[in-house]
Amino acid sequence: MLSDSDYVPSNSDTDSDIISIEEDEMDLSETDIADVTEDIMYLFNELVTANIQSLSSTKFYETMINDIVEIISSEWQEYGIADVDDDLFVEIQELVEQIVDFFVSSIGPRRSIKYASSLPETTKNSIVHQDLINKIRSLQNIPQPKQKTREWYEFRYGLISASNLWKVFGSEAQRNNLIAEKCVPFESFQSKNQYMNTESAMHWGNKYEPVTVMIYEIMFGTRVGEFGCIRHPEHLFIGASPDGINIDPANPALYGRMLEIKNIVNREITGIPKEEYWIQTQIQMETCDLDECDFMETRFKEYNDEDLFYEDEEHEYKGIILHFIERNLTKDSMPIYRYMPVELLMSRDKDEISEWITMERSLAKEEGLVLFTRIYWYLEEFSCVLIERNREWFMSVVPKIDDLWQQIIEKRKEDVKNNELTVVKLSI
Repeated sequence: MLSDSDYVPSNSDTDSDIISIEEDEMDLSETDIADVTEDIMYLFNELVTANIQSLSSTKFYETMINDIVEIISSEWQEYGIADVDDDLFVEIQELVEQIVDFFVSSIGPRRSIKYASSLPETTKNSIVHQDLINKIRSLQNIPQPKQKTREWYEFRYGLISASNLWKVFGSEAQRNNLIAEKCVPFESFQSKNQYMNTESAMHWGNKYEPVTVMIYEIMFGTRVGEFGCIRHPEHLFIGASPDGINIDPANPALYGRMLEIKNIVNREITGIPKEEYWIQTQIQMETCDLDECDFMETRFKEYNDEDLFYEDEEHEYKGIILHFIERNLTKDSMPIYRYMPVELLMSRDKDEISEWITMERSLAKEEGLVLFTRIYWYLEEFSCVLIERNREWFMSVVPKIDDLWQQIIEKRKEDVKNNELTVVKLSI
């Protein structure tokens, strides 16, 4: 059975599996074993090379392994090497899994790496190199248009965001949907992105994003910086808005690592990044020229009342969000959230929390805000896996992205010609 988010086992011994085949099922010499190993590695390399774009799939390794097992079993049966019954088929599968595990570890980045109780050993660096420091500073200094201004919307209108790029590799309907989304009149694009449904899963994710960042910082002893929307330096039609990047040089193991957050509502947390999320993180790393991204999924729950919050001693991470609204509400009014700080998150002192709430209400009053409700939350479940940059995958898919962007440009030109689209000067 394949294990963890790599779909490749990493906790069994390759040699013992090979010996079991040799002793229990067949009489193989060391040369035979070496030949079989070489055949498996050759087949895997050929299949990966031919199907590199499929690496985004959650079933990538599983599919490759199953294909190799079928090929090896068929060859052994055809050439009379062995009568492949069910028991031997399982032995072959285990052998293939172990060899592929070794091969993947040797030749390149896995699809993702699960955390255990600490950082993966491969990430533990002792120093932060100056070129990485310079790269982070450069990203921090990229000019950003003020949020929700016309310039801000025009910037986003002129590219495909990393969170939407997965549609490029989807069905024809999904690609057409992306083209249609990018070809709506600019005014429609602007008004659509101004509206916020506070009951949506997207709003839930946005509301809890600062909480997840805070928990991540506590868990790993780091500091996460905010970055705006960044345009790819070469492929100008690609953009990324990372949830954060580790910026604490005192934590060299994480410095420069990106953070992508998904605060889920209903679906199961498996520790396996869904295909669209894996694509999103790869695009983000390529855009920012960074090599690692922590992919963190959380499930937050909310207490029904204050008493349950203070009585709960089971959950390690819990806190309060103060939901403020404008005193003079308008249709464009947005919810404003204030988050209980880290020191209170850890101390849970009721008197100190009450003082914090009183202070926040006083400050909010000066801003024309009133407290709408208090949200008492706890972290029920989380997963954090490391996704490493795969340059080969990105280079293989860039032509597809470019082709779809050209379709968007042509469609916009056609719509402008037919007076169906307002001309918007794109900064690309």
